[in-house]
Amino acid sequence: MNAHALLTAQGWRGAGHSLHPTSDSNGLTHHILIKRNQDGAGLGSKKDHKQEAWWLNAFDQALKGIDMKSGTMKQTLKGGALEKITARNVATKYTGARGLYTSFVRGGIMEGSVNDPAASLPTPPDSGAGTPLPTEPDSKIKKDGKREETKEERKARREAKRLKKAEKEALREAQRRAAEKVEKKKAKKAERQAAKEKLKAGETKEERRARRDARRKRKEEKRRMSAVK
Repeated sequence: MNAHALLTAQGWRGAGHSLHPTSDSNGLTHHILIKRNQDGAGLGSKKDHKQEAWWLNAFDQALKGIDMKSGTMKQTLKGGALEKITARNVATKYTGARGLYTSFVRGGIMEGSVNDPAASLPTPPDSGAGTPLPTEPDSKIKKDGKREETKEERKARREAKRLKKAEKEALREAQRRAAEKVEKKKAKKAERQAAKEKLKAGETKEERRARRDARRKRKEEKRRMSAVK
């Protein structure tokens, strides 16, 4: 694509002029320049990136300023990077009205969900007192130590028992109907077999031959129809 011809067709006045139709004071009179990265901080760089870790350098500087010759630790460094960060009433890039640390907000304290944690702890076995068992307000304790069921629990138990009994009755009824169906099928088959035997006993040879031929024709016709489909 010829960019020069395309821009000229759109009204550009040519090289050395901006895209403005009449004045060169508006816009650029040259092409957009690409910034080249020459700091060597890209992929494969061998630059020591620890120099950019200002917090690490600040602590190293403070540690190097400690004097141990007198037998006690004494900081001899004045005006170090760490001191600038922790200094009070001094406006730097870390402190002051526009400092870095003013962006941090102190969070609140999360309270526990249990008001009295000690009340929920079990009693130690050697304390001589037993841990009270949790009881429901409408439940009672029998003489044998077991809890007596409530009205709702008794009602739910009876309802579950009734449903279980109804399921058993439905299963037995389904099995009975299936057995009756099988017996009816056997009876019909036996009845057809008896009628067939009776027919064979009373027919002559010609009738038997005609019946067999008719049955053979029906089978062939059925086979031919299934082949056509």
